[in-house]
Amino acid sequence: IERLVGRGEGRRLLDAGCGSGRWSIRLAEAGWVVTGADISHGLLALAPSAHNVNYVEGSIQDLDLPAASFDAVLSVTVLQHITDESSFDAAVDNLMRMLRPAGTMALLEYAPLRVFGSMPGYMHARSRGRWIRAFTSRGCRLRAETGVRFLGHGPYMLAVKIARGLRPGTDKEPPPLALNALRASCQAVDLALARIPGITLLGDVRLLTFEKASG
Repeated sequence: IERLVGRGEGRRLLDAGCGSGRWSIRLAEAGWVVTGADISHGLLALAPSAHNVNYVEGSIQDLDLPAASFDAVLSVTVLQHITDESSFDAAVDNLMRMLRPAGTMALLEYAPLRVFGSMPGYMHARSRGRWIRAFTSRGCRLRAETGVRFLGHGPYMLAVKIARGLRPGTDKEPPPLALNALRASCQAVDLALARIPGITLLGDVRLLTFEKASG
């Protein structure tokens, strides 16, 4: 994210759905003047204070911040949790309203090439093509993309299930610590694959970076 969004050099960034401020803090350290916005009062209460970071409470579609007031907008695994399509469209419209012409829109979301099966009720699965159309239809161009999850937690969760099956009655116990090495290995493989051109399209979670039209 930091590589694709770049250094701030005093420019303004909206962290839409900032939660407890993880990315807001990191991007402020990279030179951005950050506004972190989240619908959860509880999460915002956990967000640490920092120089060049301001927090506001509200849903993305209802944020009443000035038009064209941000040089970049970041949304990390937030828009995928807007399950109603009309609310999703309203959220994207509002993000575009707040982003200045030629500004950068970066989002990290579940965006497989094709959507298979059902998803939890708190999440709406949209394909890579659907995400791209949501922004290109509003005057943006896709500038860069990279897959960031390939193995994910799949092998780890399968190993946890097998381990618990071998030890009945341990469903509520923490997973065996010995499996942490497997989880770390999966993460390392994902990071390595994300750097291979072409392979990145196979990821089911991807970082998409758009540039808003200049006029």
